[in-house]
Amino acid sequence: MYLAEEFNPFEGISPSFGPFAPLLESKFGMFLALAWLIGFFVCAYFLVEAIARAAKSRRQGLAGDLDETRGELVRVGAATIGMASLPVLYTILVSA
Repeated sequence: MYLAEEFNPFEGISPSFGPFAPLLESKFGMFLALAWLIGFFVCAYFLVEAIARAAKSRRQGLAGDLDETRGELVRVGAATIGMASLPVLYTILVSA
């Protein structure tokens, strides 16, 4: 039987930020990462809120409000996808 102090599943594993490691070494890079994180969470919040409003409009049968919330849902969804793709684009640019 293994005791908790004998078995360590993380032994020999060290964290790595991959291509983002040089960016996170400076204070400016850490500020950019924090700004991206906050922006991504804000976009995700507005996306969930738009989905909830669209569902509520659909349940209540408000066609005008449903069209408006669908338009907002598309805009917020595009912003969220854009924020999610920024790290991928950075990685592509750095590795090229």
